Amino acid sequence: MNAKAPALERFDRRDLILGLLAIASSATDVIAFVKLQQVFTSAMTGNTALLGLALGKGNLFAAIHSIVALAGYITGVALGAVIPLRNAPRDLLMLLCIEAVFLGAFFAQWQVVGFPLGGAWLYSLIATSAIGMGLQSVAARKVNLDGIPTVVFTSTLTSLVMTLMHAGMRRGSISIFTAKRQLLAFLVYGCGAAMTAALLLHAIGMAIALPLFAVAAAVLVHIRSMRPKKACSR
Repeated sequence: MNAKAPALERFDRRDLILGLLAIASSATDVIAFVKLQQVFTSAMTGNTALLGLALGKGNLFAAIHSIVALAGYITGVALGAVIPLRNAPRDLLMLLCIEAVFLGAFFAQWQVVGFPLGGAWLYSLIATSAIGMGLQSVAARKVNLDGIPTVVFTSTLTSLVMTLMHAGMRRGSISIFTAKRQLLAFLVYGCGAAMTAALLLHAIGMAIALPLFAVAAAVLVHIRSMRPKKACSR
């Protein structure tokens, strides 16, 4: 009996979707940190550290900002978790569309009030952004691609280095395709952050719209992947 051929290792539309979501996440964190009083609305590890720092300094206002971001993120995850697991492609599409709604609401609020220094509008901007990222974290799990979360890359970086080290010690006896995939996502995240920072200096409107555009593009890619493939004519 012939041995089963190994699965073909190649990048596919899932990589494109996760890359677009990584851009949305990095852009969101840069915008939030620079314009929303130094909070993170995607990276909750960093946001929790900022919360602890604010509490340790006795800075109640800064602590409230981080608490709002944390609560918004949890709300987004909870909202994503209640979507029934009946049809994985449609579940993912629904999650991405709902995320796009919240990112669109964030952009609309910015158009109305800009970036206030405090008050209800600031909290609304933080919460809306964080809810969208909480939904995205659930969406990335549904894509289920080599442990790439799109909203935080600490675990991805750990896995990447471990895979490369194990491959080196075993002299290539294990595949490093997963490491390539994770490295690409990591680089896309970093490039998204750099691009957003540059846009905030020269074209702030484009920067604020970038997360929404990235998620909308992911929706279009996913819809295209859901279409049935045409049978090849003889």
